Amino acid sequence: MRTKTVFAIFALATLGATAVYAEKGMKDADASGDGFVSLDEFKSAHSARIEEQFVRMDSDSDGLLSQDEITAARKARRGDRDKKRDGDRRQGKRNPAEMFKRLDADESGGVSLAELDGKRFSPDAATFQAADADGSGELDQAEMHAMMKARSAERHVRTTTTDPIHIWS
Repeated sequence: MRTKTVFAIFALATLGATAVYAEKGMKDADASGDGFVSLDEFKSAHSARIEEQFVRMDSDSDGLLSQDEITAARKARRGDRDKKRDGDRRQGKRNPAEMFKRLDADESGGVSLAELDGKRFSPDAATFQAADADGSGELDQAEMHAMMKARSAERHVRTTTTDPIHIWS
């Protein structure tokens, strides 16, 4: 148990240090001004943040983090993240209207195949044409939603029926 606690502290400290480094930037961390950040400079730049995070997590102020305190801190961090994302969330999923608005780079009211190119869920030309019910060359929100839903169902069927790794599930 003690090893897990020490490991958790180290992991959280590392994550905290990374966040602080991103906030402070290399310029602030590079105390010597040589264009590089040494281990000592890195530790110095992040020690205050790590200590602050530890104190915040140590709810009973005993100087030790228990598994319950780590779990509570993780839940609190998730809760804060979810509150921050509330504007972009609807029932735990991304807000389709906001996603569509971001994808519509030219603000034409529709999403073209070119605007979807390179995105994680980028369809091939045949899938796009099949989804473009009105033949406008752009998908409106309803067409986009229908395409995403169909692709999700297709992936689900494919992974649960034909993928040998998932047959047992």
